[in-house]
Amino acid sequence: MVTESSLLHGGISNPENKRRYEEEITQLEKDRGTDVQFIHPEAHHVLKTRGAGEKRFINICSNQLIDKPSCEAGRGRGGKAGYNWCLPFSLTPGRPDRDAAGNRCVIYDVIFHPDALHAAETNKRLMELLHSTAVGGVEDSFHIKLDKGHIKQLKMKYKGVPQAYRSVIDLEIVITVALPLLRSAQDAEVRVQERRLVLESQKPAYKLDLPLSYPVDEDKGDAKFNKTKKELTITLPVQPIISLSLFLFSGCDIL
Repeated sequence: MVTESSLLHGGISNPENKRRYEEEITQLEKDRGTDVQFIHPEAHHVLKTRGAGEKRFINICSNQLIDKPSCEAGRGRGGKAGYNWCLPFSLTPGRPDRDAAGNRCVIYDVIFHPDALHAAETNKRLMELLHSTAVGGVEDSFHIKLDKGHIKQLKMKYKGVPQAYRSVIDLEIVITVALPLLRSAQDAEVRVQERRLVLESQKPAYKLDLPLSYPVDEDKGDAKFNKTKKELTITLPVQPIISLSLFLFSGCDIL
């Protein structure tokens, strides 16, 4: 059976294995009453900057499953006329990689609807807005400060190996903890915060303090203890990142 972790970490390069994996997950979730769709990022261009002492690459991508952009006439500060743009997007946590010199770097995928990129290709101001949306989304979602004064658009279309992602509405973190001395789930206390999982037990003595890459919905988690395997499995739904609305001052050339 093809596992999700091996796909998401680039362990499956065979297209047939990827297809089988997606079919298995789709059927599994369908049996649970959930409609799952896979988002395949379509490469467009790459931004390079720095953050936390490392190179950071942002792949600007597109996919039809992302909501279309929208705009409406409005006025900004000072009453200047313009268009209020809403650019829905999806993004992924940074994944480690290596740059051309072999140094460690981090890669993010930010995915817009194709219409957003098509419109931005012929409008410099809209492209600037799209870039600031992508950079701001990475900063806000993953609590990292990027060097916005030194952002460079590269000639390449994609950095790293393209990966498929399950639709945001279905994304969840599953954590399995081996607790060989634990008799029942009642003997352990689990506390979940937006970006942290803490598990503690007095007798036997266990403590786990685990930072989470995704912001999770702490009120909708589920925990199950397998008494035979002595494993506690915790499932945490990820908070969806839907859209970011920004105001773009412009003339009538904006679509």
